Amino acid sequence: MSANPLIHDGKPSESTPHRWTDALLEPFRSVGDPVADPVVESIFANNETAVVTRMLRSIAANEHIVPAEMPDAVENYLNQTDDWPAWADPEKVRIGQRLFGRYGMQMALALFTWSLPSCYACAKGAQVLVSTGRIDKYVNHRIIETSQFLLDVMAEGGLEQGGRGVRTAQKIRLLHATIRYHIRHYPKWQPEWGTPINQEDQAITLLTFALLPRTLTKLGLDFTPEEADAFFHCWRVIGHILGIDASLLPRDPNEGQQLWDAITRRQVAPSEAGRTLTHALINYMKELVPGTMFDGLPAVLIRELCDEPIAQAVLTEEPDWARHLLGPMRSFFNLTDEAQDRSGIVTRISGTVSRKLLEGLYSIERGDKQLMFHIPKSLQDAWGLDTPATR
Repeated sequence: MSANPLIHDGKPSESTPHRWTDALLEPFRSVGDPVADPVVESIFANNETAVVTRMLRSIAANEHIVPAEMPDAVENYLNQTDDWPAWADPEKVRIGQRLFGRYGMQMALALFTWSLPSCYACAKGAQVLVSTGRIDKYVNHRIIETSQFLLDVMAEGGLEQGGRGVRTAQKIRLLHATIRYHIRHYPKWQPEWGTPINQEDQAITLLTFALLPRTLTKLGLDFTPEEADAFFHCWRVIGHILGIDASLLPRDPNEGQQLWDAITRRQVAPSEAGRTLTHALINYMKELVPGTMFDGLPAVLIRELCDEPIAQAVLTEEPDWARHLLGPMRSFFNLTDEAQDRSGIVTRISGTVSRKLLEGLYSIERGDKQLMFHIPKSLQDAWGLDTPATR
């Protein structure tokens, strides 16, 4: 999408109370990626899929490398999409990554219990994730790839020139274009769902990362306005690398919240796709965390972190706090004060479960070498993780 009236010299115009209107957002549902989509179309037109397939597989295999011999269209794409925008502030990016180094474990937990459920609650966008079938396996792959992307872009140096995060973002952008290419030919795809992985769906997905500090305040974590702004700025840069239209990249967390409110109002609705995906997500979390003590926690945290319309859209049962959380967790943490604030209990539990989830992602036996999960050494050290690399 070109010449947008909200863009002036590459920057959004001043925000107004009615900036994120249906009239602005609706056209983006038919827009994919004007840069990456033609690349994928040329690949299939020229029968050059083998090399690109290897590159896309490297996302799941956690390989930083890109095949030496690539179609010219892909090489040009990689060279043209790895630069930061002119407005990027390197110091803010570093502050945002340092914040992730401090609270990344809790942010990883929020990825499972806020980011992904929020995406699944957008009924039209969720259709992409179920259109190919094999829900459970697809969700597992999606979680691993998304978690790896989060760690790659937010690790120290991940967004620097040639950084692992930049290359991962470029690959994911190309993967999205490949999915769009295939699903457009999928006979069950309905026009009212819009273009697969369209610009509006990408914008709300980006916000589920960029607004993580605001979400984690519900677990009792504190952030300064400067930290939250830097973290958001970091994700604004990532959104640029991912090919999200400039007019859908809010400048700060307040604008981001406005866009979040506008898109969720438009797109959140109960759907079989969203609930199926969330059910598979909860089951996968149970698989990652050993034992049964925490089995009730995923639904509890989804209800705790997500806005009520989102929780209602993706959950089918009301969580039983007394049975699933408070009783066993008081015992686990030796809590004797029955009146202790609920959020305080969840804060303690979240730290324990965050660690177990990341260690589970790192070491779970999957029988598929393409699903190896890598935690950058700087983040292992910051979080004191007990991973195979540190044992």
